[in-house]
Amino acid sequence: MSKFKWDTIVTGFLIGVVSPIIILYGVNIFSFPNLSFGLFMQTGFETGSLNPFIKIAALFNLAPFFLFINMNRYRTCQGIVFATIFVGLFIVYFTLM
Repeated sequence: MSKFKWDTIVTGFLIGVVSPIIILYGVNIFSFPNLSFGLFMQTGFETGSLNPFIKIAALFNLAPFFLFINMNRYRTCQGIVFATIFVGLFIVYFTLM
């Protein structure tokens, strides 16, 4: 049993999925300020132009991964890795579509 209350795989998975969404929101605000976030995502999916941004956003999962691994919260790190694999499968799906 873990000595940390929030050291769970589910917590890490949520962090690993929400982190790229936050990065994509930042890309939307700084690169496309005239588009709402929903329209940015919809247009990106329809045109296929969102894929490079998702790749960069998934790379930013390294920051929370190293933060939690240095805090010895290994279950959270496992969740972040699973979320990164999930985002990677998402990228592969939209690359092949």
